[in-house]
Amino acid sequence: MKRYLIFLWDVFLCSLASFGGPEAHYGVFSNKFVQKKHYVDEQVLSEMIGVFALVPGPSSTQTIMAIGYVVGGPWLAAFTFLVWAFPAIVTMTLIGLFFPFFQSLIFFHSLGLVLPAIAIGFIFYAGWSLSKKTIRSTQHLVMFLIFGIIGYWLMPISIWTIPVLLILSGFWMMRVQPSNTNTTTIYLKPKWWLVISIIVIALIVDVASPLTGNLSLRLFASFYRYGYTVIGGGQIVIPLMIQDLVTQQAVISLETFLSGYAIDQAIPGPLFSFAAFVAVQSLMPTSFAWLISIGLGVVIFLPGIILVYFVYPIYQQLRKIPMMKTFLQGVSITASSLIVLTAITQLIDLTPTAFGYGIILLTFGLLLMKKIPAPIIVIFIVALSVVF
Repeated sequence: MKRYLIFLWDVFLCSLASFGGPEAHYGVFSNKFVQKKHYVDEQVLSEMIGVFALVPGPSSTQTIMAIGYVVGGPWLAAFTFLVWAFPAIVTMTLIGLFFPFFQSLIFFHSLGLVLPAIAIGFIFYAGWSLSKKTIRSTQHLVMFLIFGIIGYWLMPISIWTIPVLLILSGFWMMRVQPSNTNTTTIYLKPKWWLVISIIVIALIVDVASPLTGNLSLRLFASFYRYGYTVIGGGQIVIPLMIQDLVTQQAVISLETFLSGYAIDQAIPGPLFSFAAFVAVQSLMPTSFAWLISIGLGVVIFLPGIILVYFVYPIYQQLRKIPMMKTFLQGVSITASSLIVLTAITQLIDLTPTAFGYGIILLTFGLLLMKKIPAPIIVIFIVALSVVF
């Protein structure tokens, strides 16, 4: 029990330092769960990142839940989600309730200049730490570069680029690096009722929401739909939310939506928590809008949470097969390549200033030391930016 409580405390510390989306979160996970506490090794983390990049839902949330599954089983995975996501959901609900006040704070606007650079530093660290474990030969390096270049050209075109490249890289590795012929007998018993439950809930809310006309139920249907259709994470869901909630349903203005999203960048934790802000802004001044919004903030995670309990046991069995280990090795190489690519593209998009580049280098350097907790790094750099 003590070990589980220590792990959940580590999850909470990660939630305080996780800015900038899944790729930056992976840097925090690597620093805390691999380098410092050794809950999992770098190979397992890179495999999980690759596997959950193929699954609908918030990928970094699913990955940290899977780490909880490794440490303490399905119940600890559930508590991992609560400790990881609930603080951000509650925070975004409160920001939605007192939005004019938060909007007027200059502090949040200044954070919008500093935190992207810190996040890029974490992304570079994630790419570096994963790459040094997955690239073990010249052949692996060539594969790393090829899929990174392909991703650079195709990722802006389609959201399906990442899962397609991950699958192709797995098959590529199986072809160029045949596994040994020893067979391993496994007995897969997929919990299909979990997938069926996702479909049944989707059908019920999609039918019920137009019939009742209830705004809370409409938001439930929309958020739940994002949860089982989005592959990748928070940045992917934002365009869908704008099209659905701003343009079609008109439950929130574009100005309020974008302003809230800008503030969300200054809040640590999963970006899916932004749904709580949208919900409370859409429902006000409904009675108990804040409480309903917290619930709706969880709804967007729900399909992804269910899929963790479906996918993780299958992954644990399949990785015992030599052929699948080779496949997952290819997936891991490309996953680390795409994380490095994300860092490079984010660096290109960053406003070119010596201050911003200095923050990136400082963040990366402090993470390499492996002695300073990630939340302390973030607080220190933010404080330093305020002074200078």
